[in-house]
Amino acid sequence: MSSLILNHKERAEGPWVKLQSEPSLFTSLMYSLGVKGAKATEVFVLDQQDNFDDLGEIYGLVFLFKMIGDVSGDVKGLHRDAKYEPIDELPKNVYFANQVVENACATLAVLNIVLNCPQLEIDQELKEFKEFTRELPPATRGFAITNHPNFRQIHNSMSRHPEEALVVEEAVTTKKGRGKKIIEVVGEAYHYIAYVPVDGEAWQLDGLYPHPVSLGKYSNEKKWYEAARGEINARINGFFVEQIEYVLLAITKDELGVHQDRIKDCMYIKSLAENRLDKLSNSWREVDSKDIDLFFTNEDEIRVINRGNYVADFENLTSYHDNIENIKELRTRMVNTIQSLLEEIEIEKKRKEVEKERRTFDYCPFFREFISILQERGDLERLLDAAEDMDERDEYI
Repeated sequence: MSSLILNHKERAEGPWVKLQSEPSLFTSLMYSLGVKGAKATEVFVLDQQDNFDDLGEIYGLVFLFKMIGDVSGDVKGLHRDAKYEPIDELPKNVYFANQVVENACATLAVLNIVLNCPQLEIDQELKEFKEFTRELPPATRGFAITNHPNFRQIHNSMSRHPEEALVVEEAVTTKKGRGKKIIEVVGEAYHYIAYVPVDGEAWQLDGLYPHPVSLGKYSNEKKWYEAARGEINARINGFFVEQIEYVLLAITKDELGVHQDRIKDCMYIKSLAENRLDKLSNSWREVDSKDIDLFFTNEDEIRVINRGNYVADFENLTSYHDNIENIKELRTRMVNTIQSLLEEIEIEKKRKEVEKERRTFDYCPFFREFISILQERGDLERLLDAAEDMDERDEYI
């Protein structure tokens, strides 16, 4: 049965449905699953390095391709020519779940990426799920994802399209008069594969494969994808020959992620400035009481140092030496920047909530009612004939 025939609640609570590969859909999917500060961006070419550099930090890649065959794994472009070596023991530092039902591969690819990225902020529910499934084998993790009611509802709420086949009623003229015939348009099968860096090694996480596949080590953390470039390009070249459709998405920072990083940079400089002021004056806090209370952990400090975006402010701080007023001014500037960014984050979160509501809102009842009214008034057939005439005219233009 088509998902368009089901109402929104039935579709959300029913079997997993197919999702399109739109970057905006993946961004909304991640946000709804509890991933903060990430977005999906389509990558049109992988062999032009500059296009990748412009994206900033890349948390992972999602590779989507049209499957020729079924989801058993014996299909073109999937495992038919694969020569991966079997492994005796699963890597404990790589979170990997198998795909155990059809159509769940989009959410599975997202979770296989974000649960391997400690630098990404995720909601408490996702943290608890990762901890709960940490010691489970990949297949059992897959069942845990599949049977998680929130994951399925979020996944299905992103779809406005039939999950299996679209049943279409087409008006036809026969010798017995005007009637209708039923046409079943079978849905096409697609598959998603994730690529992610973990502890200096690039991994291919394919839910239909029994274990993660190491693609090699990398030395530059910001360009970890170099280790996966050969594997992905080999697939793309094979698809080009076979004329198989594919899409490559990069999971990167969104505006929330950029703002959150900048807040951490400012918190780091603020703490250094305060430490310096404490050594120079016992009373500076009495005069300069403006402050902002945010968590800043040792892990945050390590990430700030690794990113290196704090350097310009740090050089300013060191250049002030023992000038208390300049150091206080720098600290105040950091506090003001943090407050401004927090306000922008709230605006961005509201915008994301609106986008989520627009994407997941069920418009089908309105369209069904609207079409029913047109039919009752006798206008539907006339409008369809007019649209058909317009299409025929366009063919001659």
